[in-house]
Amino acid sequence: MSGIVSRRKGAREGEDTRRVMRISTLDGLFAVQYATLTAGPFLTAFLIALGAHAFEVGLAAALPLLGGLVQPVGAEIVRRRGGFRKAVTVAAALADALLWSVSILVVAWLPAGRALPIVLVVMGVQQAATAVGSASWTSWISDLIPPPVRGRFFGTRNFVTNAFGAATATAAGFAVRASADPVPVFLVLIAAGAASRLLSIRFLSIQPEPTPARSLPGGAIRQLREPLAQSGFRRYVVFSAAWGFSVYFVAPFFAVYMLTQIGIGVQSVMAFSALGIVSNLVGQRVWGPLADRHGDRQVMRLAGLFVAVQPFWWVFTAASGPGYYLMPLLSISGGFAWSGFTLATGNLMMRLAPDTGKTSFFAVQAALGGAFGAAGPIVGGSVSGLLAASWIGQGPFDGLKALFVVGGVLRVIAWLLMARVPEPVNRPRLRAVFVIRDTVRTMNPMQGFSPLLHLFMEGIRDRRPRTRREDPGRIENVG
Repeated sequence: MSGIVSRRKGAREGEDTRRVMRISTLDGLFAVQYATLTAGPFLTAFLIALGAHAFEVGLAAALPLLGGLVQPVGAEIVRRRGGFRKAVTVAAALADALLWSVSILVVAWLPAGRALPIVLVVMGVQQAATAVGSASWTSWISDLIPPPVRGRFFGTRNFVTNAFGAATATAAGFAVRASADPVPVFLVLIAAGAASRLLSIRFLSIQPEPTPARSLPGGAIRQLREPLAQSGFRRYVVFSAAWGFSVYFVAPFFAVYMLTQIGIGVQSVMAFSALGIVSNLVGQRVWGPLADRHGDRQVMRLAGLFVAVQPFWWVFTAASGPGYYLMPLLSISGGFAWSGFTLATGNLMMRLAPDTGKTSFFAVQAALGGAFGAAGPIVGGSVSGLLAASWIGQGPFDGLKALFVVGGVLRVIAWLLMARVPEPVNRPRLRAVFVIRDTVRTMNPMQGFSPLLHLFMEGIRDRRPRTRREDPGRIENVG
């Protein structure tokens, strides 16, 4: 009898987990449209259209990372409320999306030069709101998705969401290029992105609420001190801070380089971004299962090495000839590598953080990583001007190319620190040939895009009336 009860409970929990995965994928589907139309190369192009220079672009890139300093506040709110995380996540996301209406009105009514500082201030408030909800969402989803399937789930989720993101990026690039005045087009597209975020919030609001997160005993100081007292997590935080600084030291300036130094236009930049997203799709299908089989740190090591050396290749790019075609190749290869690195980074952090007090662990990591990451583009923007004015920024390293070399060196140094980060579970060694093998297998079109069809088939099935027996009910804790 106990065996039958156990099987029924396992089947019910399995259905609960599948429902959580479907809702999370639909949430991510619309959230990615929002990110595509309000961040990354699109946001850089929008700021340049308003008259932004390298310093303002670097500052805008630093704002999301500076927002990480507010994450401990979000963790403390979750702790004081008893651990429930849905309300904090939804409220923060709603504030972020609605604040875009302020920027849209400011740009519509004021001259660009006067509107730009106000837009940057509003973006700072938005990032603070996002940071408050970020740690609670990470803790929330880590409770909902069981550890053995996280790699595969997030790989599939990112595949589905980024497929639509690629289409959005391409369409946005064409719309901006076709307009005589790009600013009104930017405003319409940003408004569409904010509306998409509201749809994402709708799915967040119906996601089941798990058992309240368990907090560490003691006050706020104990919550902030304990994550750094555990050596494994402390090493992860040190690597994360160094990596964030080195990556963002140069990352925001690739789009600036393409738009201003070699002048290839917004459409080409967004097209390259779309190529990177498509490559990211393939990567999600490859890296997710590899992370489950070989461990997250091994995926980070292999994918991170390629990310680290990529800035060096940008020295050889140009507005025409072979240097021009190198840029889409870098977008494709970079999208593939980044898909594995970001997927494994989040999973490894979830594994290293204990069940008790995990929200505080995630908040401390985000605060320290964000502080160093935010310093990256600010320092990079200042250094770029110094390099361009010196003898170093002449000849083959003219303009921003000297900055790319320095950024590549910093990334390699940060990558070496990864060797100190522990892997919680021993796994078979991951070799590059395994990545090539699985990539070839994934290139099957029907197999590769089946998750898109599966998502909508599941959505149709969900609209059928449920009997009392089929109702998954409330999830208590499937993590």
